[in-house]
Amino acid sequence: MIPEALLSSITGVLSVDAPRAPRTALVFDSPHSGLQLPLNFHPAVSPEMVRVASDTYVDELFESAPDYGAPLLRAHFPRSFLDVNRSDQDVDLEMIEGDWPHPMRENAAAKRGMGLSWRYAWGDTPMHDRKLTVAEMEARIETYWRPYHSRLESLLDDTYASFGTVYHIDCHSMPAIGHALSPDPAGTVRADFVIGDYDGESCEPALTDLICTTVEGLGYSVARNIPFKGAELVRRYSDPAKGRHSIQIEVNRRLYMDEKSRARSDGFTNLQGAITRLNAALHDYVAART
Repeated sequence: MIPEALLSSITGVLSVDAPRAPRTALVFDSPHSGLQLPLNFHPAVSPEMVRVASDTYVDELFESAPDYGAPLLRAHFPRSFLDVNRSDQDVDLEMIEGDWPHPMRENAAAKRGMGLSWRYAWGDTPMHDRKLTVAEMEARIETYWRPYHSRLESLLDDTYASFGTVYHIDCHSMPAIGHALSPDPAGTVRADFVIGDYDGESCEPALTDLICTTVEGLGYSVARNIPFKGAELVRRYSDPAKGRHSIQIEVNRRLYMDEKSRARSDGFTNLQGAITRLNAALHDYVAART
């Protein structure tokens, strides 16, 4: 059994769906599907603009994970407010008033305005009408980033202790076409799914092959690591040589929603069913290895 402390919610920050079937060595997380704006967050744009970057409905697409013995961790806040798929060293200094007193690292996403907190709401529209103070950014890290990472790490460690291995499925969605803030050229038409294993470094190749083959068998197009190979959550918590596997799944939003209205499309139910079948295949793969 997963300890109750690991299943408890933090209001406005995170929640965990407990396994509804005998546990397996799987852990799912949806770090970018949150839509709740923090009460002390005062952007210069509308709430709708803040949420444009969110992986809307991804947690619902993958909500069958607990039926296959896996916890599902969900973030509740928008990724453009605070992105847990970045390192706490990926602060965009152009957003900060004064000197940042903590360690930093070079990060391409932060240079594009998509660092730990986003400089832009979307395109070239500024998220804020002023720079953030050091204390404001520190508060975001302490209130949102650290609890999410602590909970995910604990779920992974608890699963690893139980099975001697752990398979982490990091769940995301992507716009249908490349844009000004993305790593691929603007206008690039993307595959239905992009599977990121950090260029083969974050999980055993057989897991990547299984996901790609399963998705293709369900009638979808698949790309590996282009344009998304995985970011902090996959990099930070993977060590295949020790039985710790992490993989990122990006789902194209054109399959299940209207990107302008953010409403579910007629394709939502079919895609959710396909992902349920993928989750079943992941369960069988992991069960055979544990």
